[in-house]
Amino acid sequence: MISSLLSKKAVSILLPSLLLTLPCLGFARSPVKTAEDVSLLSATEIAHALFAKDVQSDTVPGISVAIAGREGIIWAEGFGWADVENKVPVSTRTKMRIGSVAKPLTAAALMRLYDEGKVDLDKDIRSYVPDWPDKHDAVTLRQLTSHTAGIRHYEGNEFLSNQSYPTVTSSLDIFNDSPLEFAPGTDFSYSTYGWTLISAAMEGADGGRSFKQIMEQEVFTPLNMNDTAFDEPYEIISNRQRPYSVQEGKLVNSPQTDHSYKWAGGGFIASTSDIARFAMAHISGDYLNQETVEQVFRKAKTNDGKTVDFGIGWQIGFDRYRESYADNAEAIRLMNEHPNSVMHSGGSMGGTTMMILCRDHYRAVVVVKNVSGSQVGRPLVLALKTLDAFSQH
Repeated sequence: MISSLLSKKAVSILLPSLLLTLPCLGFARSPVKTAEDVSLLSATEIAHALFAKDVQSDTVPGISVAIAGREGIIWAEGFGWADVENKVPVSTRTKMRIGSVAKPLTAAALMRLYDEGKVDLDKDIRSYVPDWPDKHDAVTLRQLTSHTAGIRHYEGNEFLSNQSYPTVTSSLDIFNDSPLEFAPGTDFSYSTYGWTLISAAMEGADGGRSFKQIMEQEVFTPLNMNDTAFDEPYEIISNRQRPYSVQEGKLVNSPQTDHSYKWAGGGFIASTSDIARFAMAHISGDYLNQETVEQVFRKAKTNDGKTVDFGIGWQIGFDRYRESYADNAEAIRLMNEHPNSVMHSGGSMGGTTMMILCRDHYRAVVVVKNVSGSQVGRPLVLALKTLDAFSQH
């Protein structure tokens, strides 16, 4: 679109006149005939202006956004640069680093195995991963998917790892000797490594396919996610973003990282349209059994009955964000407007993501920036504003 193809300097000069002329520049392909057409046009204008403004910042190289409904993608657009140095614009097919949004994708594959009767969510993980150390208390897939298993998160500079692991099970060596942070089921502690263990369990339960094959055959292919891939550092992958970071207020190239130690929890790249359609598949069609979907979107409980903010791979509701956004009245208002929402954020080296699925309005929105460390335009707020604009018609 227009903002993707212009330099940031040009955008800043032309933006005021651009916003006044959007109806004739971007939406003249077909005449507006109905009230719904007018509403959709207005929503698109509002959202376009929002992202065009955000990408003017020197610390925001590019943004991709998509919103989907039951009918498919309603609107998708890329803004700014996928590759700053070579002036490659972000497009609707740019594969962005989605970070921890990988977890709901992995959860979908896991629950497909569940629907096929291949996994029991409440069995000791050693049923599927015999090499998991006996010194640990019994851990279940249900606990792992809700972050109540006690598996630790990153330590030191592990987030910056550039070591290649040939198999899922080989990457368990990073944390399998670390003590559990608490007895499984007694508390909550967010863990990406828990999802590495889940991926090993999926291979063990399936008995024939690798984790990559499971993801391709249970998620990417059936949902036509043609712009989704594993973020292999040495492969040539079409339309892959370049990753950027902000250091001391300046945009720089991110250090190279290898995500083979956390494919399941943070190792995918995807277009925002693919992820928006993926989210909608949970409430449209028969991708998963309805009872399975209800399990996925039900808050988990600790052994003493206390609920946590996660179901099976998805964050349930906005409670986790309310304290940090307490001074943002608009964000709180928008959270209240969409109470029956499930979501996941993502932070990777050179990527910041927000995915929200509003079950009340049958809308899914995904926002990804190809930068980490930028304080401009928080993806949650951008996603909420976009969701709200497109929920009014």
